[in-house]
Amino acid sequence: MRILSRRWLGRLCVALGLLVPALATAQAPTAGGVQPASGGVALVSFLDVGQGDAILIRSPEGRTALIDAGPNRRVVERIRERGVTSLDLVVVTHHHTDHYMGMSAVIDEFRPKYFMAAFTSHNTSMFVRLLRLVRDRNITALAPASSSRKVQLGSVTLTVFPQPPEDLKEENNNSIGIRVTHGALDVLLTGDSEETERAWWVRTCPELLRDCDVLKLAHHGSHNGVDAELLDLVRPRVAVASLAEGNSYGHPHAEAVELLEQKGIPLLRTDQRGTITIRSDGRRWSVDRPSGGGGGGGLASQSSSARSTASKSGSSGSRARSRTADRDAAVSVASSEEEGQGWTRRRSRTATMAAGSESLPAGGGTTRR
Repeated sequence: MRILSRRWLGRLCVALGLLVPALATAQAPTAGGVQPASGGVALVSFLDVGQGDAILIRSPEGRTALIDAGPNRRVVERIRERGVTSLDLVVVTHHHTDHYMGMSAVIDEFRPKYFMAAFTSHNTSMFVRLLRLVRDRNITALAPASSSRKVQLGSVTLTVFPQPPEDLKEENNNSIGIRVTHGALDVLLTGDSEETERAWWVRTCPELLRDCDVLKLAHHGSHNGVDAELLDLVRPRVAVASLAEGNSYGHPHAEAVELLEQKGIPLLRTDQRGTITIRSDGRRWSVDRPSGGGGGGGLASQSSSARSTASKSGSSGSRARSRTADRDAAVSVASSEEEGQGWTRRRSRTATMAAGSESLPAGGGTTRR
């Protein structure tokens, strides 16, 4: 497959109309057509899609985001199983097919309003076809910038990490990092970032890594997907690896498993448990039990500890404001306060993205597995 240069891809994005002059500023609709998730909880589901990543996020207000789409169309079935009929935002963390091969099917089925990706030079004609689909479906395209950004899904906040300098040799190091916050719960999503990118995050934005309850291991539990410095900063209560049973890569690698054991961090694996769902009411969080009670090597249930509550007490006021903001259940994006450093490198201070008006079924989002 032909590799496309970053300059060529940038020109293509402009030609396709993906990088529009400014973010949409239309008023967001009221929440009248939106049904809340079951029990008023937020759900973060690491979908069982085989050897790849796909993370479905649903807010209590029914707002949804999908981070990566796995290696095939299986992701569509997994989303349907959770009663979700539309998506507000989809993200491709980096340009490897085990993270985006299912995205075209997701776009056709769930018609997301917003698409996010980092436009690096590691591109193929297959990824360009995905960009053309984004254009043809009139989906607004976003890209991370040089400083962190926030996406508000009702009471769930996605903090998108600043994008590091492009690694021309290793696409894994161009991954989009995201911190998902709902009240006392923080989940860290790391794409397939390797040591180079994670070290850059540690140097430039350690506050985005610090004290997260759940860590999604980079690169499916590879030896290069986690290190002691990261674990000491994140201090996760549990780690999650998304991978296929009997995969040819030997994931998770023994080095990663042993490091987690040394740190006393339980590892949950989709090859053993199927889809792994974290649910949060804003004060406590737990891990759904796997279907049939199977799946060893995992944690059946976990609640927020005094440590995690105490470590977040300093920001409780801002989180309370986050939970009460966007009462009309809009999906909003905060652009950079620096001129010319908006989400898509445009001159824009703030923007509100109109969320889809399609109704989501009550109690949708996940089923326990």
